[in-house]
Amino acid sequence: MNHPLQTILDEIDARHRAGERPVVIFDLDGTLYDNRPRTIRIVHALAAALPPECDRDAAIIRALGPGDLRYRLDDTLRPLGVSEDVITLAKERWFRRFFTDTACADDVPVRGAAPFVQRCFHRGATVVYLTGRDIPGMLVGTVRTLRDDGFPIGQPRVELVLKPTFEEDDTGFKRRMLDPMSELGTIVATFENEPGNCNLFHHRWPASHSVLIETQFAPGAPDLEPGCLRVPDFSL
Repeated sequence: MNHPLQTILDEIDARHRAGERPVVIFDLDGTLYDNRPRTIRIVHALAAALPPECDRDAAIIRALGPGDLRYRLDDTLRPLGVSEDVITLAKERWFRRFFTDTACADDVPVRGAAPFVQRCFHRGATVVYLTGRDIPGMLVGTVRTLRDDGFPIGQPRVELVLKPTFEEDDTGFKRRMLDPMSELGTIVATFENEPGNCNLFHHRWPASHSVLIETQFAPGAPDLEPGCLRVPDFSL
């Protein structure tokens, strides 16, 4: 039995040969990219700037690695005994610096992500990066990291779609983009780390492959619906 990712590549081939316009849609954060190193750099910088009376909190934070992070920063720090004042500082610092062009440079591609997206592109798919990142804060950094990490960018059949404003809800934005995505061609597959978005795409394009990348997702997310797929990463 074929690996699900190989099945998707084969379908791109078949649809391209048949004269269709196959489309594959990828989320970025938590899907193509592990952005936990972005958070680690931010909180480590905070730890280095804490006053001497916060040495214990600083030591706890400096010991953190990407694998120690939960989805929410306070859910990571509070069980470790970090003081509430420092947790508040950490959240404020994180919010100011996480959603920026500069911070994108710390993101690490999920295993196999760039080669898989390249394979989709070279087999004839239109590649769409549909992300909750916003144009004012993160467009430049996103383009730079996609280029530097070997993803298709800046070419025909590559679309980078970001929110026009930071304030717009991520899922609401992606729901608003369903019609424009359909206009690009035949949706062969979508890749997300949020079960709710996988379910949204599965409902809209039931004949396509809605794939959950099993990294992290928001607390309280709905169950993944039958018919959606799960893979740990993009390795074949």
